[in-house]
Amino acid sequence: MPTVEERASSPLSKRKKLDEILDPLQNILSETDVGIRGFMCVKNAGFQGTMKGRWEDFLVREVDLSGKICRLSSLVPENTSSDVSSAADPSSSYIIPIEIDEILKEIDRETMFEASFPASEDKNEREMFHKAIRLNYPSLVSKTVEVDNNRYILVTRGKKAWERTPKSNDPPKKTPFCHFVLYKEGKDTMQALHIVGRLLKINSNSFNYAGTKDKRAVTTQNVSIKNISARRLSTLNPRLNGIKLGNFSYSAESIKLGELYGNRFSIVIRDVVAEDGVLHKAIQDWQKHGFINYFGLQRFGHCAEARTYDIGKEIIRCNWEKAIDLILTPTSSDLPVVRQIKERYLRTQDAKVCADDMPQCLEKTLLLGIARHGKTLAALQTLPRNLRQLYTHSYQSLVWNKVASRRIQELGVDEGDKALVGDLYFASCPSISKGLRSVDSSSEMCYDESFDQTSATVPVAEAAGEECDVDGTAGVGVGGTELRVPKTPVTPAAPSRVTECGERPLIYQVVLPLPGYDVAFPDNESGKWYTEILHEDSLKIDDFNHKVKDFALPGSYRHLVVKPEDVHYEIREYTDSQKPLVQSDYARMTTTESDFVDGALSPSEEGAAGDADDNEKHRALVLEFTLSKAAYATMAIRELMKDVTVVQ
Repeated sequence: MPTVEERASSPLSKRKKLDEILDPLQNILSETDVGIRGFMCVKNAGFQGTMKGRWEDFLVREVDLSGKICRLSSLVPENTSSDVSSAADPSSSYIIPIEIDEILKEIDRETMFEASFPASEDKNEREMFHKAIRLNYPSLVSKTVEVDNNRYILVTRGKKAWERTPKSNDPPKKTPFCHFVLYKEGKDTMQALHIVGRLLKINSNSFNYAGTKDKRAVTTQNVSIKNISARRLSTLNPRLNGIKLGNFSYSAESIKLGELYGNRFSIVIRDVVAEDGVLHKAIQDWQKHGFINYFGLQRFGHCAEARTYDIGKEIIRCNWEKAIDLILTPTSSDLPVVRQIKERYLRTQDAKVCADDMPQCLEKTLLLGIARHGKTLAALQTLPRNLRQLYTHSYQSLVWNKVASRRIQELGVDEGDKALVGDLYFASCPSISKGLRSVDSSSEMCYDESFDQTSATVPVAEAAGEECDVDGTAGVGVGGTELRVPKTPVTPAAPSRVTECGERPLIYQVVLPLPGYDVAFPDNESGKWYTEILHEDSLKIDDFNHKVKDFALPGSYRHLVVKPEDVHYEIREYTDSQKPLVQSDYARMTTTESDFVDGALSPSEEGAAGDADDNEKHRALVLEFTLSKAAYATMAIRELMKDVTVVQ
């Protein structure tokens, strides 16, 4: 296996020609494409393994500003928990027969209006049946009827459950915001809330949350909604697939964007090729030295053609025509019909005809803008604001990554992990134990670890929503994920400078600026690199004070190095790659410890258990750690393993 230095010095792939872009294997962005080159601990060669082969192997739990980890532990409001507890008691609960339950589901989905079932002669049993329906299908109404001296239970769709409940279940006037835990599997935050909003018949923009969560993961996060009761939300759970709502409470305040410390990750790295001693040493070095706080590949998308940062560079240069051409460049990530129409547009330049044939997506919006305004700023501004800003923020991130790599590789770190003279730093670094907030905010991201960055091809209505605001990351996720940004720019706090005679702070306190017109730059070699990199792209710092308000970039600060916190790990052997090795919150609620086999081999099972993988033993590293909100778990794992395979 090549050393870290050999891998880092490998040449960049040459840019492909247009007729080569349809080969997806040749057109995926590499780490070096986006400036990711260095490691904190070069001497440790890491180990091989596979991450994210299954999204169930990647659990993300939000951590609030107090350090509390967001967990799902209850699906019912507190005032109904006693009813549910009694219903769960085998001595008093009624189990609805499977064939009846299937019919009830059809009524609940509104594919049937009503159904009747023979009623028991036992009054207590009939009461338990009615109670089971109320608890499992709050939107349904049941009653006992008599026809020709025979009793039946008639089930229909009645008034909504929240309309039947007393007003005492409505949000209190002084605390109108219902806070709840959103648990989701295989969906990003906006996709999940779009589904919930559709069932509630409200716009998904009505929900407030601190940051978006990854699609290819099992995640929990805090969400708030105004003037919607906990009872009303809880009635949706039977109708939600891969989504659960729980742990309800009321507050006078909504959840604010960026109002989180970070995330608690539980990650399974499978097919590990390393001895135990190698793993222990790698994790020790990782905990001690941390990792370079790079923006991960998901910040830039995955396609090496029509790169988001190239588009951003042209926007900053006011080269509207070039930016538009890049957005409309056919790529391997496009849907086939979209790619074909893009190729036709390149040949014909007939925006109106191509727009008419294009399905509803952002490219159609842009083509219609070109048909009306030509390849101008006005055409570009027909795109949602969140997408336009994604491009410029992507370029800022590229510059930051390049400077960070050179800062570590060329200037290094003083003995004792100390900063260098001229570095910028904040007096504190992110830490839950110290109760501190990350400085990587304002124009920094509230977009937590999405591995599914988009091309422009997403439905317009979903991407734009009611407004076109995005979060500090300025990103849009596949399927219409909208990332929000504060409407009023936040002026970043001013860092201090390391001087010859002053005390040397730790490298973990050092920050590098994202280039902008309102930030300070390091007073050493790393400060000069910003000018050099921008000059290579025919840009200068003043260009970030853009004449178009949406593209004006004041800049912000980002910690150079981050340490994972509260690290726990376990080396496991397993045989069935389809069985989970970590348990989600919902799995804990719905299975007993004895039911959950973890897919791993217990000592008594080793060498004896039959499984789906022909008894071949594999090794996995089950890793838990916490990162502040601006850090990417992929970049943390990259430092740990040095040779990670991420399955998309």
